[in-house]
Amino acid sequence: VGRLIGQTLRHDLIIIDEIGFAPLDDTAAQLLFRLVAAAYERPSLAISSHWPFDQWGRFMPEHTTAVSLLDRLLHHAHVVVTSGDSYRMREARTAKGAPINTS
Repeated sequence: VGRLIGQTLRHDLIIIDEIGFAPLDDTAAQLLFRLVAAAYERPSLAISSHWPFDQWGRFMPEHTTAVSLLDRLLHHAHVVVTSGDSYRMREARTAKGAPINTS
């Protein structure tokens, strides 16, 4: 695991997409924390999630892991908050010419 994290950190940009899409078990949460802790103040790290920060404890097994992870992620972060339909929903709506109910 340490070797994989070391190899990952050689890249200039690390992108983690859809954090929280599925709940993380203890092992996954610890691996994610180790990666973020190792990347802290080093390479650029981009993370996407549909969860607001105050809800990250919902998909991580321990609230303290979520808080520690966010502490490192947000220290020097540029946070971009988006709203509205995803580009996939917009494209589907345009292609079909009819509204898509997302509720």
